[in-house]
Amino acid sequence: MVIIMANLDKSNFNNLEFGDIIKINFSPSKGHEQGGYRPGLVISDPITQKELNGIVTVVPITNSTSTFFTRVNLDEYNIQIKGDILMDQIKVLDLSERPYEFIEKAPKEALNKCNIIFNAIYEKMLNS
Repeated sequence: MVIIMANLDKSNFNNLEFGDIIKINFSPSKGHEQGGYRPGLVISDPITQKELNGIVTVVPITNSTSTFFTRVNLDEYNIQIKGDILMDQIKVLDLSERPYEFIEKAPKEALNKCNIIFNAIYEKMLNS
């Protein structure tokens, strides 16, 4: 059985999904927070986004690379966006008020790495 999925209109924030890479302005920012117009990885789900009227959880992507344990490098994948996903800089943004552009879907392997880092960070906090 073949199921054909309709292409969702990603310009509607209700259709963004976990793993979508968008470009958005992360400013204003303070201190060491990533700011400016840059790629970000959506880590929330469409159901929550719809219920919260466009509130979307996004992780910034920087074009620099590092071996720091909270980063997931995208350079090894055959995708347009390169650099590191900064899993320690989760930000909640209101996409009903911020313009954004859908770029592409992140590779599943990179999303698995993000999930491991996310769980390690927050599990440590729960156990402390």
